[in-house]
Amino acid sequence: MMRSWDGPGWREFEAGDIAPDDRGFLLGDGVFETMRVAGGQIRYSAAHRARFEAAGAALDLVSPAPWPAVEAEAAGLPDGATLRLTLTRGPGPRGVSPFPDNHARLFLADFPPATGPTSVTLQISAIRRSPASLACRHKTLSYADNAAARREAVAAGADMALLLTAEGHVSGADCANVFWMSGDTVFTPSADCAIRPGVMREAVLKEAARSGLEVREGRFEAGVLARAGAIFVTNAATGLVPVQALDGRAVKTGHPAMLALREAVSTAG
Repeated sequence: MMRSWDGPGWREFEAGDIAPDDRGFLLGDGVFETMRVAGGQIRYSAAHRARFEAAGAALDLVSPAPWPAVEAEAAGLPDGATLRLTLTRGPGPRGVSPFPDNHARLFLADFPPATGPTSVTLQISAIRRSPASLACRHKTLSYADNAAARREAVAAGADMALLLTAEGHVSGADCANVFWMSGDTVFTPSADCAIRPGVMREAVLKEAARSGLEVREGRFEAGVLARAGAIFVTNAATGLVPVQALDGRAVKTGHPAMLALREAVSTAG
């Protein structure tokens, strides 16, 4: 079900709520957040709020609805349901120049529980990321690079694309953060590798530290993945998912520490 924020509360989405001159539609000028529901509540709600508000601030956008109004919409939804919150610039004049009036529009959609993949295959994309790009560091509505990378990966027979930075360092998957393991050490690209530090990424880092695993964030060449004992991706919708192949090369999916992390983050938050 799709809802529109209308002053004091939510109402059912109506035709015309997204205007033809909405800058979110025309320019990708907006942000979004995807969240999982458990027990009638948003998992990691505070972390999602922080990321959503940071993305809005980066684009000079302010949500017209208070966060508790978003949280309240999780009540009554089944475990595993997903919420997507979308904030757009709203209708405005042609061009890209800023305009003084605030016409920001907010939409909320919920989706029924779906069985996520037990593993995925990755293909390194020819598309590169820049750490200076807002579209890399936040969930903006400008998802052209991610969608193109996914098409490229699917055409190569993979499930998901893995993107590198312009310098050739590992960045992340087209819709997820990426990790790998060597022994009992967990590796992941640092924030300066054109990543969005996702909610589930933060949860994995905390659980890894809590369980005594060494955690290393940094800039890593793509070649390190060929020597990894395990590779996995994370996002809020699917949790932690093992990678079973990278560029057609098989990757083991039974690393005990990785499986323990998957179990831990599936129930936390």
